[in-house]
Amino acid sequence: MFCEVKTRNGTIGLDKAVLGYIIRREADAFQGKVLLSNAKGKPIGDAVGFFDCVQTEADAFELRVFVVLQFGVSINEVTRELIRRIRAQTETMIGVRASRVVIAVRGMLSKNISRRDLEIVG
Repeated sequence: MFCEVKTRNGTIGLDKAVLGYIIRREADAFQGKVLLSNAKGKPIGDAVGFFDCVQTEADAFELRVFVVLQFGVSINEVTRELIRRIRAQTETMIGVRASRVVIAVRGMLSKNISRRDLEIVG
């Protein structure tokens, strides 16, 4: 599966497995505080089911990442840092700018998942 980004020099096909690897690696850096989920908030182990990729402008794309956060973490701090890390790694590893990274918080996890529907844009 590919996410296509049109550039001034043609079209780049970004492999969703590569984007998934970057997102998973950056989420894992939070040591269990960030769980990747599907759009409905169910934690997921699938390589590509936890994000969407859409072209927004020439040479740029938007990532929408679905997560469940551990209860007690600062939603603002964790999501802002995750956005910063994902944006930096996509530009470094792929060479294409993520113009927007949206973290869609679908739930908070304590003993059970409490549903949430928050979107933090960076």
